[in-house]
Amino acid sequence: MPWPQSLTTRHHAEVVAAAEIGHEDHGPYLLRVVWALAGLSSLFLGLRLYCKLSRRLRRLWWDDYVLLASWIALIYSISLATVAVSYGLGKHYEHLSDEAITELGMFSMASGFGSILATCWSKTSFAITLLRISEGRMRQVILFIIISVNLVLGSNGVIHWVQCWPVEKTWHYHMEGSCLPADVVRNYNTAVAVFSGVMDIVLALLPWKIIWGSAINKREMLGALLAMSAGVFDGVIAFLKIKTMYVIGNANATTVDLMIFGTAEPATAIIAASIPMLRVLIQRDPHSKPSDFVELVTKRSNAPPRPGPESTSDIEKKPTAESSWSENPALEGTTSQGDVNK
Repeated sequence: MPWPQSLTTRHHAEVVAAAEIGHEDHGPYLLRVVWALAGLSSLFLGLRLYCKLSRRLRRLWWDDYVLLASWIALIYSISLATVAVSYGLGKHYEHLSDEAITELGMFSMASGFGSILATCWSKTSFAITLLRISEGRMRQVILFIIISVNLVLGSNGVIHWVQCWPVEKTWHYHMEGSCLPADVVRNYNTAVAVFSGVMDIVLALLPWKIIWGSAINKREMLGALLAMSAGVFDGVIAFLKIKTMYVIGNANATTVDLMIFGTAEPATAIIAASIPMLRVLIQRDPHSKPSDFVELVTKRSNAPPRPGPESTSDIEKKPTAESSWSENPALEGTTSQGDVNK
């Protein structure tokens, strides 16, 4: 976001008079990067949904819907950023009229809000996936993460809009009103970025606690853990985004880098949340379900065997002591609604 509320009349005059500022237009570069991220996230999400809907289960669950909402918010954010570029986003303010600064400021603020929603919901989606394969205290930890992520990033979205009063002063810098000091906004956003990065790393490490020791083939278990830990890269991006916070309240800088990292964080999270479901694409069994990859761990190695005669499918498969991911029924295909809502 360009944070045009920091541009008072005096600041704007100083920017115009600043000869050392370059004349580059970074808008096209911004669009190339963010739309490339949109394409990658769309590809992985599309493959995830294909794996879910093309197999015999043919249904989505709450984590899929939340991740889809995150992707919609991401596309909304990138689309508004594209409109902002048409008004001059990526150029220095000295080259823009007051009207253009106002317009790009409004669209940039709306774009930033979309990226906050996309970031929040992408983390929530993966946490819901982990919630389905966890039990005991681990479920409480994940529930705490879901609640805290939505509270922290939700409050960030609120402050994003009410940092100035009236709200229109955020992009109408000539309007009468008041704004929070730029240092306060910058420090708060830095704290949120740190929290976001920590939550990404925690969510990436939790599968090791949940899955390790399950009654599955060790090689496949390692593959599952690596796939479900891809979110650590999202945490790295969140920490790298901190370096771009200096542009908040800085009238002599563009916000291209901040918007790129703000887009990369949810896009990477969508990709990371989709990777575990894609293993079904390389499985030979055409009837295997992508949820087997995530939900097999509900079959604990210490779980007592179910009473009763073997079913036909059990006789045909004859699983060994260490079964594979594809040899176990998925939770969502074998449990009742009451079991899911435990």
